Amino acid sequence: MRRISWPIGGMIAASLALAGCAATVRDQIYKASATPIDVTRYTQQPPQPLHVRTADGLTLGGYYWPGAADDHDVLIFFHGRGSNQGVGARYAEHLTGKGDHVIVVSYRGFGGNPGTPTQADLVADGRAFVAKARELVGPDAHVFLVGHSLGGAVALHVAATTRVTGVVTLSTFDKLEESAPGGVGALLPDKWNNLDAATKIHAPLVMIQGTADDRVTMTQATALFGKAGHPAALVNVPGAGHNPDMASLGPLVSEAVAAIDSDAMARYPTALPAGWSVQNK
Repeated sequence: MRRISWPIGGMIAASLALAGCAATVRDQIYKASATPIDVTRYTQQPPQPLHVRTADGLTLGGYYWPGAADDHDVLIFFHGRGSNQGVGARYAEHLTGKGDHVIVVSYRGFGGNPGTPTQADLVADGRAFVAKARELVGPDAHVFLVGHSLGGAVALHVAATTRVTGVVTLSTFDKLEESAPGGVGALLPDKWNNLDAATKIHAPLVMIQGTADDRVTMTQATALFGKAGHPAALVNVPGAGHNPDMASLGPLVSEAVAAIDSDAMARYPTALPAGWSVQNK
């Protein structure tokens, strides 16, 4: 979400100038497609379908890979803007096979789901998936939220409003309002102030950020990290862009889960490829 050239900024400005309509602006914020998803096109080992009921009565279709019966860890993956639960499943599949339960969130208005996305409703959708995770795994579930881009924003805001064990963000911005040009940000119906959300999270936070991300700058990532509580880690991936290479990042996410479970965040990560770096606090 680059402040100058991220395309949503100009689109939002034009929409506000021409329409002044919150629904029109939200179309550009979320770029949601209602086209149904065939998850077999996105995954090697397709997950189970998972139907989740929201507080306002919508049924959302996500996915679930069950873990080991005696494993209490459940990883909930949140996809980004203009994406869908199929892409989310493609990323999340790299988190399977280690005994953990893995769930893929699907928001209202995306991927064949009913409804229209707003900030408040996406956060409510996320909380509904957290409740479903506890129903599936049990009241002692260790709930980890993993989000890419806008999905990281949803994960942060969910974690700010409900109890979770840990949060991992991939290429997540600081404030949507500041990405819009010419003072338009104040008029946005959904602000997505992740800096504020980060101060309200009472769980460890791991951020993974590419230095070549053309949408989220290292300055934004550093600002977000600065607002996080303790413990927290910011992993810098040289040359990585906005979309995550989960073949290389998946093991880091899994290691973060293990480090949080064992209260070993001070030593996370235990090793990094040459050129990668980490800030811990």
